[in-house]
Parts: sequence; structure tokens; C-alpha cells
Amino acid sequence: MSRDKLLHTHASSPAAKRLREAMLNYHDFQQQSKLDNIDHHLAKLAHWQSERLKFSHRDFYQSSDYQDGLSFLFTDLYSTEDFSDRDRDLERIFPKMIKLLPKKILETVSLLVELNLLTQQLDQRLAEIIFIEHNSNELNEKIYCEAYRASDNHGQRLYQIQLTSQLGQKLDKYARSSVILFTLRMTEGAAEMAGLQALHQFLMTGFEAFHSMKDVRTLMNTLSERETVYLDEIYQGNNHPFNFDLSI
Repeated sequence: MSRDKLLHTHASSPAAKRLREAMLNYHDFQQQSKLDNIDHHLAKLAHWQSERLKFSHRDFYQSSDYQDGLSFLFTDLYSTEDFSDRDRDLERIFPKMIKLLPKKILETVSLLVELNLLTQQLDQRLAEIIFIEHNSNELNEKIYCEAYRASDNHGQRLYQIQLTSQLGQKLDKYARSSVILFTLRMTEGAAEMAGLQALHQFLMTGFEAFHSMKDVRTLMNTLSERETVYLDEIYQGNNHPFNFDLSI
């Protein structure tokens, strides 16, 4: 979907306007990112960060009660996979979404788009510092933390943690709905026929993961507290807050 079509899609409610603004910002970022040509650096950073998250929260990640939900969050945020098909699907159905979906669901989708955009922006800057400005071929905890401080975006990183917590709690709320889950399962064939397989699979994975997960509020609160402590320690000069020895 072109930027012009996104811009001129009528959005009457505040939730619809917020989603449109988020998608416009994300659309612009994607177009610019195509010119930067640092995908291989981003893939390396994404792999390291994903493994670090699994390590730091291994008590939850290794629990059958939480593993599927955390796999969904960590994969969506820090995967090396190409999500361009899913993102194109979302743009294609945007006009119908704002007409048909309830306001609260639109707010949740807005959070997802905003978080995805912010994460990619932060990661792109981090990758530029590590692999281009510092000309490093290696990535380990010390190099990561030094570049993290050099990025000088403590406020944005804190907001990223807050958005992740908000999204997790909203997904938990709506994933408890058996009606929504049943509807997603029943519409798999229709989504495939409409060419929306990537987006549908993403929604199914997330809703099924959170539908079966216990005590999401405790999980998200704990993750947020830990990540905030790590963030503060890095900015206080600690180059080994994670005690994570992966070097790639």
C-alpha cells in the first residue's frame, strides 16, 4: 500500500488515527532502511540480543507455562527473520481494520506497530555504532554495552521496555477470548485465499501462546523490572550487567 493511500484513509476515532500515524511512520522508516544496506549487521545483532534475552530470563523461558509466550515476544522483537510479508499484509488490510475492528483492538495493533518501529530504529543505530563507526567484526557483552551507551538514548530504551510490558498485558487480555481464538482458527483458509497468510500466522502464534500462558502480569512486570535494572547499570558504566559470555 502506498504512503498516499495510508495518509488518505479516513480515520475517525483516536485509536484509528493513532494506528494510521504509527503505520505512516513505520512505512517511512522501511523505505529509508532499504537504502542503508546494513541487513547483515542487523541480523548479527538480532541473534545476539535474542540469545541474551533467553539467557537473562531463562527461569521463565525454560518454564512450560511461559516458553511459548516468550518465544513469541523475543522472536517478534529480535528475530533475524524477514517480516516484510507480514508488514505488507498489515498495510493492505488497514482500511478494513479501522472500519471493522473494535477500538481496543486497534489500540493493541498500534502498540505493536509502534514497538516494532522503535525497536528497529534503536537496533539500526546500535548496529551502525558497533559495526560501522567502531568498525568491529565481533559482538560480545562489552562491545554491546559500550555501543549502547554511545547511542545515548536512555529515554527511548526505557519507553521500549514500557511498550513491551503494555503490549504483553493487552495480548494477554484479548488472547483469553475463546471467541477471538476460534475466529482466527476458522479464518485460516480465507486468509490464505486473500494472500494474508503471513499476518494471519503471526496473529495465530501470538494469540495461542498467550491463551495458554499463566499469570502474564507477573511475567511482564518481572521482565520490565529486570530490563530496567540492566538499562540503568549499562548507563552507569557496567560493561557486564548480564554475565553473558556469547561472542559472535
